[in-house]
Amino acid sequence: MTEHTHHHEPERRIWPTQGAHSPSQWSRASIGLRRVMRRIVGTGSVSTADGVRYRPIGHHSLTRSLSKRGPGYKDYDVWFATGQTMRIRVEPHRVFADLTGSRFAFEQEMLDSHIRPGSRALIINAGTGDTADWLACEVGPSGAVVAIETDEHSVEFARLRYPYENVSFEHGDGLLLSSEPNASFEFVLAPRAFDPTQDQIDLSPLGRLVAPGGSLAVSTASGSALASVLSDRLKSCLSEGVKVRLLERAGITLALAKRPN
Repeated sequence: MTEHTHHHEPERRIWPTQGAHSPSQWSRASIGLRRVMRRIVGTGSVSTADGVRYRPIGHHSLTRSLSKRGPGYKDYDVWFATGQTMRIRVEPHRVFADLTGSRFAFEQEMLDSHIRPGSRALIINAGTGDTADWLACEVGPSGAVVAIETDEHSVEFARLRYPYENVSFEHGDGLLLSSEPNASFEFVLAPRAFDPTQDQIDLSPLGRLVAPGGSLAVSTASGSALASVLSDRLKSCLSEGVKVRLLERAGITLALAKRPN
């Protein structure tokens, strides 16, 4: 896989980094936050370190466009490092990490030390691709990532933005998984993929894909009906004896279970 640079920043609301920081870290964090705010509040073009350029359409800022006073979306023309172009639409349900920060930044932080290099990984609800990009770095060039997303516009963008040999972006829903054989993945991630108000979800379609010794991670809103049953749902789809770790950060609950060898 071609080496690439990450600029993962907090989700849409530009949440601050959690935890203890030295004065120099706070200074760097402050500078980074100001840069992100300039991107969102300003109306000029945005360029990334790896050669992707975004030109906004219209004179309203991204913040204004997504507010109650705006139309609820913001369009950009994008030029990729490959020379290809695309027009994208940022909406509350469709965010782009280069412009807004990563949608699943907290899941990435909580899972950072739990993914083995060389793994074959699956992510559903992959969005515009930055979490799959992060997973690709975690598994390394000897691993592989399959990313599934129901929004065709997001998949089209992800394929152009993260064109790596070991990452496959697929448009579709859970039905795509029926063609995958059992125990196909060493790591399966479903970040906020289910309605948090529902507690009767069936995770067995995901559980069957987890290889022995592999892990399944599911996140949702803390305090929700789904959060209260996540541990039991993971045990029922993997093994009653499996240990489930519940991790929390900034209103997000993530349940992580490892299938026994």
